[in-house]
Amino acid sequence: MTSGPGVRAVAIAEDRSLRPTVLEERALGTTEVRVAVAYCGICGSDLHLRHSEAVSAGSVMGHEFSGTISETGEAVEGFAAGDRVTVYPFAPCGQCPSCRRGNSHVCMNAAVTGLGLGMNPGGYAESVVTDASTLVPLPDGLSMEHGALVEPLAVGLHGVAIGEAGPGDTCAVIGAGPIGVMTALALKARGIDDIVVVERNEHRRERMRSYGVEAVGLEDVHMRVMDMLGGEPPSVVFECAGNPAAPPLAIELVRTKGIVVLLGVLEEPVEISQLVMIIKEAQMRAAFAYTRDDFHEAVQLLADGRLPADDLITGTAPLERAQEMFERLEDPATEDVKILLARGA
Repeated sequence: MTSGPGVRAVAIAEDRSLRPTVLEERALGTTEVRVAVAYCGICGSDLHLRHSEAVSAGSVMGHEFSGTISETGEAVEGFAAGDRVTVYPFAPCGQCPSCRRGNSHVCMNAAVTGLGLGMNPGGYAESVVTDASTLVPLPDGLSMEHGALVEPLAVGLHGVAIGEAGPGDTCAVIGAGPIGVMTALALKARGIDDIVVVERNEHRRERMRSYGVEAVGLEDVHMRVMDMLGGEPPSVVFECAGNPAAPPLAIELVRTKGIVVLLGVLEEPVEISQLVMIIKEAQMRAAFAYTRDDFHEAVQLLADGRLPADDLITGTAPLERAQEMFERLEDPATEDVKILLARGA
């Protein structure tokens, strides 16, 4: 098959702004599919990567998307044109030490196949080419808009799993951005009721309360968190703010023998008190991305209506307005949770 017409997309320009472009529609490999993107969420990591030299100019980002298969390679089985899907945004190599240990979600070669990370165009486009092994079916009852929430919800679910949080635990979530929201809602979906979110933005605190989750600001935060949790420190603290002050705060908040889970993305080093960690005999763990099981659980929870998905989507805009939407999300006073870019919005 020869290359076809161009594909509308939004790429990082030399000045790091996002500008419309046209990509060549390349031929499919035998195990690849072409997915017509319906919606692609703007991820917090994309806000960060747009300004990072780790992703070169000309790259098309986007990895939180839903769509419909428009074409399949000749060796693809189990999927056909017209199938509704979301995409696990990289294909594990199966050969590296991580994959051989059964930890394919931290594949050492993930960047090679990852979508939207610089090496392969992502979902800020009309269509995406990906290996069929990355496809995750969407049930007919799940809307395409809600299908674009699968990936960020899977991040929250994976963090909950890393923290080994379950019914009976008391939990604090630092940060009520998209991942903090998804983590708090993942905790609720897993049957955990004693949750408090720490967030400096009053609008975001009010939003969390509308979801049935207690929220406090930073003033007298240690006592207020304990008050919200029945007078006890949290057994698990999820750091979702991506702020240098958040990991030290998490260590201060967590109870003795408790667990701190890091989900916020920071490039710069962070100072923590090793002494406090030792005195508490607390554990600090990191959560990266998600497993395929997390992805499938996210699909099921959304399909079952276990999350307020409509309320989580606070904006939808066409691809061409990507720069405007990024600036809206980068505003410290933003009230948005998740903005979706749509091919035909």
